[in-house]
Amino acid sequence: MGELWHQAPAGGMVVSKQWFKRLLLSYLPIFFIITSLLLAISILAVSSLSQRATEEANIASAKHAMALLDNSLKAVDDAILKEIQSNPVLGQFFYPPSGGNPFYSVYEPSTLLRDLITGVQSIRIDSIYLYRQADQVVLTSNTILPLDKFGDKGFILRLLSEDSKDTWSNERSFKEFIDQETSSSVVSLVRKVPPVAGGQGLFVVNIRTVDVSRMIESIMNSSYSYAVLSDRKGTPLSTAQLQGTAAPGEPEEKDAHAVVVRSDYTGWEIRSGLTHVGLFNFITGFSQLLIAVGALAILIGIVAIVIITRRNYRPIESVLSRLRSISLEKTQDLLPAAGRDEFKFIEAALDDMMEQSLQFRERQKEDLIFRRQYFLEEWLEGNRAISGEEWRREMQRLGLKETFVQLQAVVIELDKYGQFCREYNHRDQYLLKFVLSSVVREIVPAERAAVWAEWLDPNRLTILYQWHEPVGASPSEEGSPACRYSEALLAWVADNLKFTVTIGIGPPVDGIEGAPDSYAGAREAVKYRSVLGINRVIAYHEMEGSPLGETYSHLPLIRSLAQSFRLGDEQWLAQYEAWFGSIRDMLFSREDLVNLVNYLLYHLQREMMELPPEFQELWYKGAADPLHEVLEQFDTLEELERDIRRILAETGEAMKRMRESRSSHSIIREVRAYIEKHYANPDLSLTHLSEEFHMNPKYVSQLFKDEFGVKFVDYLAQVRIEHARRQLAHSDLPVQDIGQSVGYLHSFSFIRAFKKAVGMTPGDYRKENRG
Repeated sequence: MGELWHQAPAGGMVVSKQWFKRLLLSYLPIFFIITSLLLAISILAVSSLSQRATEEANIASAKHAMALLDNSLKAVDDAILKEIQSNPVLGQFFYPPSGGNPFYSVYEPSTLLRDLITGVQSIRIDSIYLYRQADQVVLTSNTILPLDKFGDKGFILRLLSEDSKDTWSNERSFKEFIDQETSSSVVSLVRKVPPVAGGQGLFVVNIRTVDVSRMIESIMNSSYSYAVLSDRKGTPLSTAQLQGTAAPGEPEEKDAHAVVVRSDYTGWEIRSGLTHVGLFNFITGFSQLLIAVGALAILIGIVAIVIITRRNYRPIESVLSRLRSISLEKTQDLLPAAGRDEFKFIEAALDDMMEQSLQFRERQKEDLIFRRQYFLEEWLEGNRAISGEEWRREMQRLGLKETFVQLQAVVIELDKYGQFCREYNHRDQYLLKFVLSSVVREIVPAERAAVWAEWLDPNRLTILYQWHEPVGASPSEEGSPACRYSEALLAWVADNLKFTVTIGIGPPVDGIEGAPDSYAGAREAVKYRSVLGINRVIAYHEMEGSPLGETYSHLPLIRSLAQSFRLGDEQWLAQYEAWFGSIRDMLFSREDLVNLVNYLLYHLQREMMELPPEFQELWYKGAADPLHEVLEQFDTLEELERDIRRILAETGEAMKRMRESRSSHSIIREVRAYIEKHYANPDLSLTHLSEEFHMNPKYVSQLFKDEFGVKFVDYLAQVRIEHARRQLAHSDLPVQDIGQSVGYLHSFSFIRAFKKAVGMTPGDYRKENRG
């Protein structure tokens, strides 16, 4: 056999291709015998043509049936939409006028429903009803009844709770009355009223599935085929088949050539196939038998060739076995150029296997990270109670250490997270977060604690320390490990990163059941970073001695500040600083600060609406949007106070220039000064001012409206009530004397005006501000 081999340039032995071809040609007689079977196998072509013709006929018939069904259902849908949009009778039911005649709001709509049931010709309608959301009333063609007594209550409630986009429902049971023993199998058309927004109620049309079945049977009933119409869940709605054949499901199982047509309108499917498949299967089976015989003959020939040639091909097998033990790059170097094509398929298969293996490992790693995050969040949020045995089992499943003496939660929040997202793209953010979580694990020695760190929120890293020795009952102990490691982390971040973090430390706990409390303490600590400061460590105990902020006491000052700003009174800035000074004296979370500033913005907006349009335009362009941006992006109380003061000061200065540009500004300033001086005069009125300044009373009133956005009487009341508030808070004068001192002759007039402006009586105001 030596002539069958030759020495390759690289020194390896390969099979000569010329010899290999000569070897194959020696076995051509075997293939001559095999070709004699090819004539019989040609029957397969006839079978294939028959199969394709049958499938095309089934597809055409099923598409035709589905198109007719869609057109019939669309006709019902179009008729209902037309009635909803244009028929005023429906409006009488969904928008009943107060005190209206129930004949028009109930009887006429009910009559319309009966007309629709009999008027639609495309398909038989079983029933129609209307549901009114306002009072939860259902109107059918026969009666009107509350939702609780309606037999289809469950369907309506499901529609209201789910935002379904499907026009037609799946197959379901329907009965009109709760105590009705039998129910009907129907499909339902649901339309909201009004059609786009909804909100007023529902228009529901029910069609019996038996009527749908009759329509399909009238189109596709054939002695040679069957058809099954199913809804989106696969529930059969109709079956059309030859009488005396098997159940609808049986042909589907045996007919491998069944076709499925799906409706884009309803999502329903028609599955169609042959009922009498015996003859077809016989022909196909006979053809397949010929294929089997031919394949067997070919296989025998191949086996004979392989057996003969394999003995001479063993050196190649030896080379292949050696190639399997080395890297792919080395294999490429060793193989001669003439032999690479022979192993192309093997190389592609190996590459594909390696790629799949790598992808599988990556998916396993990602799934493990997700499972860790999910378990930690569920546990620490208190949504899942964990026993000791379950803890050990979960830790083993997640690949984490289970032993500990004490547990302690720490929350690290990224400062200025909005700026962080703007400066770094998504990939850089992921890298920086990975670096931060890695440093957290490396700072704590393994002999002290196991560290579990997960990003449960985009801007918050949650850490669970599993201490191997007791660290105390609370984080307030001097030099607690959590505080030391947190301070070390802050120092590392300051030296190596361009952003800062704030760290909240919860109390250490002894058992698994206490971990949610420690986590809640850590989250509570970082909530107050806006007041306590950022880029620092906040232990939970630091909040215990500080008075928590109470928002209600700030509301009167906020209202007064907004009024002063609208009037252009310079004291608004002093009120603003006093307000933030009182905020600094108490402990407010970021959420509380947002609520307070939102209340201020609401009152400022309300006050600005009282001013002329040019002032409103100035407010919208120069203050409204910037103030909301500040509220969304601030991190500390100092930032919030500084940015809001700057925006209000700029807007106030612009309003001042606008007022001074008016020709009447100097006059109204004199009038205002006169009111501030003589507000205690009970006779102070528009007539009095017109006589004093020699102007028409209507002109004076218009000046006040243009300058301050309020009527003269309202402005005078504000001035008097403001002076009364000061006296109530800082003097012991009786309420009646205070009322007279600010221009009210009668105490009941003073009390009524004070309560209207402040929201409480003078006596209650004095108690609240002095007690």
